[in-house]
Amino acid sequence: MNKASPQLPEEFIRTNNFSAYAKEFLESELPISAIKSNETVIQGEDFYSIEIKESVFDNCTFHACKFQKASFTDVIFQSCDFSNTEFTDAYFERCIFVSCKCMGLDMSETVIKKTVFKDTNLQYACFDRSKLTDVLFEEVDFTESSMAEAKLKNFEASKSKFLKNNFYKTLLANIDFTDSDLAAPTVSSPPIELKGAKINMLQAADLIRLWGIVVKV
Repeated sequence: MNKASPQLPEEFIRTNNFSAYAKEFLESELPISAIKSNETVIQGEDFYSIEIKESVFDNCTFHACKFQKASFTDVIFQSCDFSNTEFTDAYFERCIFVSCKCMGLDMSETVIKKTVFKDTNLQYACFDRSKLTDVLFEEVDFTESSMAEAKLKNFEASKSKFLKNNFYKTLLANIDFTDSDLAAPTVSSPPIELKGAKINMLQAADLIRLWGIVVKV
């Protein structure tokens, strides 16, 4: 797998007020590049179609914000909070999310390439109809989140929680779930989504019910 390796500048423009800094770029439709934003707290703002490159967001909070059709290339998100924030129809390439809180995040219909989610809370998130290529979930909590009708290519999972997920019409072939938790997914009947997925014996005992098989103990 070609993991994320953001290409960052040697020097950054530092800002603690991302909202004010971004305003002129949004108005002029110009990309933002080489910024480092620390401890920004923003609630409910709209950053429609914003383009951000070669930047770092550290300990920033974006609650219930909108980044519809936004683009992020070579960006690191460290210890950020994106709870209930919308990234629909957005684009991510060579990005890293580390120790972030993303409960209720909406990444539906989004293109995500060469991106890593590590030690991140993605409970109740939505990745429906998204395209994920060379994406790694490592130590991610994906409990009760949805990834329905998504397209996965070279997707990897490690030490993560996949509990009560909606994987309807998302093919999971060749994905290794053996060192992760995988239980009670929503899939088709029969569960074609699971064909070719790699699971362990404990997971098999739970998933076998999807074929209508009852195991007596």
